[in-house]
Amino acid sequence: YVALAEMAAPHICSVDDLRMSASWNSASWKEGSAGVPGILPYWGELATSAEHASAILEGLGVPVLGLAGDLNIDGSIGSRTAALSADYADAPGHRGSLYVSVDEAAGHIAACSALGIQAGFHVIGDAGLKTALDAFDVAASEVGEQRVRAAAHRLEHVEMADAGDLARLAKYSITVSAQPAFDATWGGAGKLYEQRLGARSVAMNPFASYYSTGVPVCFGSDSPVTPLRPWSSVRACLEHSNPDQRISARAAFLGHTRAGWRAGKERNPLMGQLVPGAPASFAVWEVEELMVQVADDRVQSWSTDPRARTPLLPALDSGSDPACLQTVREGQEIFASEILRS
Repeated sequence: YVALAEMAAPHICSVDDLRMSASWNSASWKEGSAGVPGILPYWGELATSAEHASAILEGLGVPVLGLAGDLNIDGSIGSRTAALSADYADAPGHRGSLYVSVDEAAGHIAACSALGIQAGFHVIGDAGLKTALDAFDVAASEVGEQRVRAAAHRLEHVEMADAGDLARLAKYSITVSAQPAFDATWGGAGKLYEQRLGARSVAMNPFASYYSTGVPVCFGSDSPVTPLRPWSSVRACLEHSNPDQRISARAAFLGHTRAGWRAGKERNPLMGQLVPGAPASFAVWEVEELMVQVADDRVQSWSTDPRARTPLLPALDSGSDPACLQTVREGQEIFASEILRS
């Protein structure tokens, strides 16, 4: 990794911890003998007004991209704290927990929108998501839909979204920051999501639907919840437990690279791409085979003809991941394998 999204919050760490990690973005890191990853810093603290949001930001003493990240509207499926609209399949009468109300979330979104910074929440259950989307409606009525859209807000996880939710996410240009490893680990027959939710689990993590309805998407790990294994995450998109929600390796790769920078409102449109003029931030991988991989073998979304010059990616059908040989951030080496030196 050449950069990480830091989802700091008062219930996770101190402000000093945030300041330490954000300091990696200063010019001083280039003076040392080794580079460090860049940080996209967020602070998950609820604001009640634009003035309150400004005070929070000033008190941090370090610039952040927004008051977002691990600001919990609800909990998780595993602990049965994700807020659902119907009972848990294995816990009748229990529908999880809501930690933030519509009015509280709306005040936060409106405040951040007024300042032009990103707001965002951790949201997993369908009732949690509808709480967030209702809050966006309220905030838009207060500060204007255009101002809400311009702030490029984000939601973490968003594992349960129906067609109506997708339309509202797209309406406000809300980025969904999703974790493909969640489906690989807990999705599918007999696994945790089916145990907790029954038939509802089939519709979870609708990656293909996000793309088809115009919802901005980026992918990550939610480390340490799931490991920092980017190619396994790309594979999880190709092998989604619901075949209808699979996406191509190329789409998944872009979701793990360029989309992550866009989700952080990066001003340089070339970030996350290997093109002339882009910052020299990249990784070098040892691979056995390169190929074009699509979500459904019956439909070729990308031409496999070499003359089409479709960018090739590591073959992921072997079950093993490519080995990282080197990472470079803005021309400064962060990591180099001994294999590369030999």
